[in-house]
Amino acid sequence: MDRMGRHLVYTLALDMGGATAHRNMAKLLVSSLLRTRFDGDIVVFHNSPHPLFMVPRKGVREVALHPLQEPEEHWGFVEIAQSCKHAVIEHLHPEGYDKVMFIDCDCVATRCINHLLEGSWDLAFFAETGAPIQDGAYGAYLTEQEQAEFDRNGINSGTWAVAAPRLLELLHRWRAVDALPPRMVPCLREQSAFNRVVLDWDGEVIEWPRHEIALPFCHKNLQTYWEWAPAAIVHAAGAGTTHHKLPFLFGVFCMKFMYDPQLTLFNILEM
Repeated sequence: MDRMGRHLVYTLALDMGGATAHRNMAKLLVSSLLRTRFDGDIVVFHNSPHPLFMVPRKGVREVALHPLQEPEEHWGFVEIAQSCKHAVIEHLHPEGYDKVMFIDCDCVATRCINHLLEGSWDLAFFAETGAPIQDGAYGAYLTEQEQAEFDRNGINSGTWAVAAPRLLELLHRWRAVDALPPRMVPCLREQSAFNRVVLDWDGEVIEWPRHEIALPFCHKNLQTYWEWAPAAIVHAAGAGTTHHKLPFLFGVFCMKFMYDPQLTLFNILEM
């Protein structure tokens, strides 16, 4: 029998001093989840000096991460920010929930995600079509035999879900692997560590269908408009910097939630 219960989504929005792009992307994501009627709770971890929402949203909790180490070098900060996916473990309280889902802040929900969390599985993930797991973005913790023999796609650590009673176990495992020296210089160390955790998971694991999560900038993952527009989640992974991601995600958000055939909002703004 499928588990039934309330779900929790969490995301991270960490910016270097003075920047606001990840904060704004997280606001788009949370707003899209609410507008598509996600029926669970949402937690946003951010280091902004100001809350995302001046008017609190029901079921949305903001957790300020201060102080956050900020090296001057951009990619050093990116590595620290990515590791916070599992480093926020002490702030997550899975009691009373059925599933917990992590969604990168560079995503917009265009359909309700409730159906992605249905089922009696322990762990759900999304694999990137056309991206071999041996690639440095996924396979830095593979064994030599796995590196030589695996024929499977790399797993994206930006969208996944776990049965709530096993959330803390997953995050502890992730942190432990991430602390180990990788076999190769990783492009995304925390993502390679997550791939290792999924490969070693001892419960029921499912892979979300390709059409549910679109990565228009990555490999062969629903790259045309007709492919990605119907997805439940549009993820701007692979788009480079936030200068590319933010306008794209804002466009997706406006297309989904602010468009009508009469262009009412546009005509109000352009009187």
